[in-house]
Amino acid sequence: MTPSLLRMTELILGFILLGAALLLLLALLYRTIRQALAARALAIRTPNGIQEGRFVQIGERKEWVQIRGEDRNNPILLFLHGGPGVANSPLTALFRAWERDFTVVQWDQPGAGKTASRNGKRGYQGLTVNSMVDDGVQVAEWALRRLGQRRLIILGTSWGSLLGIQIVKRRPGLALAYVGVGQFVDGEAGQRAGYELALTRARTLSKSETLKTLEQVGPPPYADSKTSMLKQRALGQVDLETEGGRRMPNILAAALFAPGYSLRDTLAYLQGMPMSIETFERSIMSHDLRPLGMDFDVPLFFLQGARDIYTPAAPVQEYVATLRAPRKELVVWDDEGHLTFLTNPEKIHGELLARVRPVASKALVADGATPPGPRV
Repeated sequence: MTPSLLRMTELILGFILLGAALLLLLALLYRTIRQALAARALAIRTPNGIQEGRFVQIGERKEWVQIRGEDRNNPILLFLHGGPGVANSPLTALFRAWERDFTVVQWDQPGAGKTASRNGKRGYQGLTVNSMVDDGVQVAEWALRRLGQRRLIILGTSWGSLLGIQIVKRRPGLALAYVGVGQFVDGEAGQRAGYELALTRARTLSKSETLKTLEQVGPPPYADSKTSMLKQRALGQVDLETEGGRRMPNILAAALFAPGYSLRDTLAYLQGMPMSIETFERSIMSHDLRPLGMDFDVPLFFLQGARDIYTPAAPVQEYVATLRAPRKELVVWDDEGHLTFLTNPEKIHGELLARVRPVASKALVADGATPPGPRV
């Protein structure tokens, strides 16, 4: 190569590298602007409001807990995310309306979100369903101390419902009420029922590739997490949110532009579900809530989509029918699937206002707490 050609090559490479650096800089600047705009939109400015997030020592780990609400006197709502490993804290904008009527506590569970980012791979070591329930109890106790109340509402979605109902069974004195959205009941039975529903949907929708995948992996249980993930992705092709054209939030964008989320946090967020499923797959499949017993000392509310293929409605209805509690309600939506909390959070908010907040507010007054104010 002649000196002049070598020089030209170096100049071209230099321009390419410079252009790449400028594009990266612009992308980072755009991300910073988006995060700032999101923070401004989410800001709570009411006199008695609260808006904070911090790492809390829970057992042997530092775990991320976010607290937001427009009136500290409102009932506390501990929101247990699903997955496992899919934190809801980057999706705070979806639940902004809830914060007018509840003080919403979001906990990034071990293996999820900022907790996963903080603790890395060692944060998955020793995790069991029982240890997660222990952590959930500690988070509830910490939130109550922080906010000066005696009891709170526990709401669990999907995997979070597996934890939440065990928390209220173990420590009923912490709970004003329990709300299960897409309630987990029996891992193996539920997944088998969901698999059969998915086969039917794949045939109805003429999803030949999805049907082929489902038939190849066969019904659960599975010997490894890779096969389980293949089945989960196939279910995602035929669930109501896909079939019905429901508008799903952009999870990647939410994690990328969430205020306070670093790029490392975003990466940990995206890795959370596959790593958590690998950790908990066998425990989920072998778990059955019925041996816990059917008697509960707190009001129980269940919100269920009739077209849910992840936690199918039939096992939930059978389970709820056997439960005994001071108050028990089951709402079945004919037009909803598993992800109502993402596609239609206002629907859940409406049920919380109509059914749960009056019960919680009355109990708070009985506890001697400052009565919640009128709806903001």
